[in-house]
Parts: sequence; structure tokens; C-alpha cells
Amino acid sequence: MNKFSKELIVGFTAIITILLFVWLFSFLKGNNLFVSSDRYYAVFDDIGGLEESAPVEINGYKAGIVRDIRFINDGSGKLLVSFGISRGYNIPVGSVAEITPETILAGMKVQIIMANTSVYLNNGDTLESRLDKGFMGSMDAELTPLIEKADEIITSIDTLLNGMKLILNDELRENIGRSSRNISEASYKLDTLIGKSGDNISSLIYNLDNFSAMLAKNTSAVDSSLKNISAITGELSESDLKASVDNFNIAVKETTSLLEKLNRGEGSAGLIMNDDSLYINLTNSLGQLNLLMEDIKSNPGRYVNFSIFGRKNE
Repeated sequence: MNKFSKELIVGFTAIITILLFVWLFSFLKGNNLFVSSDRYYAVFDDIGGLEESAPVEINGYKAGIVRDIRFINDGSGKLLVSFGISRGYNIPVGSVAEITPETILAGMKVQIIMANTSVYLNNGDTLESRLDKGFMGSMDAELTPLIEKADEIITSIDTLLNGMKLILNDELRENIGRSSRNISEASYKLDTLIGKSGDNISSLIYNLDNFSAMLAKNTSAVDSSLKNISAITGELSESDLKASVDNFNIAVKETTSLLEKLNRGEGSAGLIMNDDSLYINLTNSLGQLNLLMEDIKSNPGRYVNFSIFGRKNE
């Protein structure tokens, strides 16, 4: 009896496991075994990439899924699409099953465009169908420039990489490696210098802290000095400094005018400075005077003639 109970439990567990696996597999495919649905059909010349388990929407709400897609064996090449829609949705006669993109990347879906009639389809009926080629065409028109632009970018990147291969030759890589080693050595030396100068840096920071503290303690004295400097500056600005500067400018202008007159030869001083004949005459006179002095030294008797016995007649 005990052995029979164990076998029963194992079998029951296996059955439950199989059922759960089947339900999970169906659920992943979009089929919910616990929800009843009606099946409808639509015939398409082209399904535009529609796949099984694709959503079926009514007014933007997911009301079912695509159950099956297969060819109609009549040589036409048409495709029969069956889709299940949860019960409770009354689909009017004349409604259209339209295949349209769900998103640009998510694939296609079936969209039920409801007709405005009061007569409804029955379970197993076939809907009118169409493929939204206009949207596909516009999407292709929008994607084509992007694809072309992507091709240009890829070509540019490829050209850039080829150029980089030419630039990054062995010599340049060696120079880059040497520069990297030099930077590493410089960084090591800087770290070593900072480590050796740590006490000095600490002392400098300590002195700066002391100086800052001294300034904080003598704020009143510094403010007083600044006020005195400001007062002295104000007194200088209010004094007759401008008049003194103006007088100096006048004196400079008069001196400049006097020098200009001298250069032009105006006045006696100007004539003396600018007349070359005075210099020449003076030079000649000094030369004759020099000759006279030399002659006096050589023949003094010609110029000084006296005797204690009286003047002698020549």
C-alpha cells in the first residue's frame, strides 16, 4: 500500500509537470489555455513579414494573437492567416484585418479596422484583408537616407583607420612609448621631490597659517593703515598738485621754444651758435696770437728794448 501511494504521487507529479510545461510553452507563444477565444481567418497576397504569435489589436488594444500562417494549396501563392480573438469582442461584417508594423524594430501585427454595421461575424468567418504598404513605403523612404548616411560614416571611419595605420608607424609608436616613459620618470621624480620636501612644505604651510592668524589678529591695525593711506591719497588729490604739474608743463614748453629759437639763429645767442664765421675768425685770431707769442719768446729784443745807459738810437 505504501509503495502504491509513492508511485501514485510520482505519476501525479509528472502529469502536473507536463501540463505546466505545455501551458508555459503555449503561453510563451501567446496562447492562454485558460482563456477561450474565437478564431477568424484572413487571406493575404503578401503578409509583409508577419509571424505567428504576432499581436492582433482592436483600436490599439491587444485582443488576440496570430495562431497559424500557411499557404493555400490552390497554386495562387496566397497565404491564409488564422488568429484568435478573445470572446466578448463582436466584430462587425465588413471589418478589415490589416497587417501593419508594430514598431520599426518589433515586427508586424494585425490590426482589426472595425466596420460601422450592426451585423457581426461568427466564429470561423473570414475577414477582408490588406497590407499597409503605404506605411512600409514611407518607412523605407525614411530609413534609406539613414542607411546611406551610415554607409558614409562607416566609409569615413574606415578611411580614418587606414590613415591612422599609416601615421602610427614603428617610429611614432617608439616615440610615444619613449614619451610615456619620460612622463613616468618625471612623475616619479616629482613624487620623490615632494616626499623629500615634505617637511619644508609643511613648514611653509605652517608659516602661512601663522601669517594668516597674525593678519586676523591685527585686522584693526591694517584697517587703520589703509584708512591713513586713503586719507593721504585724498589730501594729495585735493592739494595744488595739478597747478604744479601745469607750471612744469609751461616751463618745459618755454624751454623748448627757446631752444627752437637758438636753433633758428634768432637773437645774439642764436647768431653766435649758428654763425660759422665767428668760429673761423676766432680760430684765426688764436693762431696769429700763438705765432706772436712764439716770436716774442724767440726774439724778445724786438718787442722789449731798454738800457740803463739810455735808449740807443737805431
